[in-house]
Amino acid sequence: MSLEDDLGSAAEAAAAFAGQNERMEAILAAEPGVGRRLYLCAYSGGAGRTWLVLDDAGHAVTDRALVREAVSLAALCEIAGEAADDEPPRLASPAYLDAVGSADALAVAYAAVESLTQEVEAAYKVDLS
Repeated sequence: MSLEDDLGSAAEAAAAFAGQNERMEAILAAEPGVGRRLYLCAYSGGAGRTWLVLDDAGHAVTDRALVREAVSLAALCEIAGEAADDEPPRLASPAYLDAVGSADALAVAYAAVESLTQEVEAAYKVDLS
């Protein structure tokens, strides 16, 4: 199955988590380890932006460390991909960072990634453990 197909399936699963007057705004795929794909989902609505990470079975991830890993990896890969003029969708992975990321660009991105991670945790749709 292609990345686009996987994102489509994840988007369908993510739609079930949208609250009233809320819609899914974006979805990014991250693969922190070989064979473990996660999907970072952003929702928007009247109450602002909320977030959720889904596993490859469409279940909400509740492990705080895994959520932080997925968010950080997805954000770093988005920044590296934009700097390299690589068009989305892209699979965020350590291998992708090795291929297109520069140490200088990633060092500058650290503050933005940490800020996003804190935003995700603060507006996460389910309780984190």
